[in-house]
Amino acid sequence: MEGKQLLYGLWEATPIIAVGNVKNVTTFGEQTVDHLPYPVRQDLHKLYWCQGDFESIAIIKGALDGKKKYVWASVNPGCTLFYGDQRDDSKRVTLIWFLREDGQFLRPTFDGGTFYFYGLLTKWNDAPALAPRQRLGVLLLTPQANSKSLADFADNIWGLADVACSLLAKAECVQRIRALTGLGDPTLRIAACEYLKAQQNETCEIPQ
Repeated sequence: MEGKQLLYGLWEATPIIAVGNVKNVTTFGEQTVDHLPYPVRQDLHKLYWCQGDFESIAIIKGALDGKKKYVWASVNPGCTLFYGDQRDDSKRVTLIWFLREDGQFLRPTFDGGTFYFYGLLTKWNDAPALAPRQRLGVLLLTPQANSKSLADFADNIWGLADVACSLLAKAECVQRIRALTGLGDPTLRIAACEYLKAQQNETCEIPQ
């Protein structure tokens, strides 16, 4: 799940964000191109088009009119949605998709990338029974829902907290980030405090 530091920028640029799954994936043809947009390698010239049925669980941003076909282009054959460590990605059971409408299809916000969704390690229905936006905001500030360790969560807290704070009331967001400083991990304590001071204009003492 590389690219977490870009999460907030992608979040802001995306017109439709939904929790859901893509099922019944099939190939949709191939295309040869002169070049692909950066940051895709410039020596790649073939796109493998894929399609699947998008099944929405919850809408976080924008709107969806019923089920739609999700279409994307891959630089690798096989219509893979996961890249990198398959064992790690398979544990991410709740997927938050970044979508745009393109005629009758749903498409990724940006073509040519691999960051089509953000995955959580917690099932959506096992999360607190809140409205979708609040539920996701709470999950993004829950270390075990995002990362294998508190230190790993600390490395990504800025992008996650920026999104979470856009979904939650400021007081709740600040309260939840402040609570992270008491979980016993010094790296997370420092990262959470620095975020509160820089992004939320809040005081936070970091023990020496």
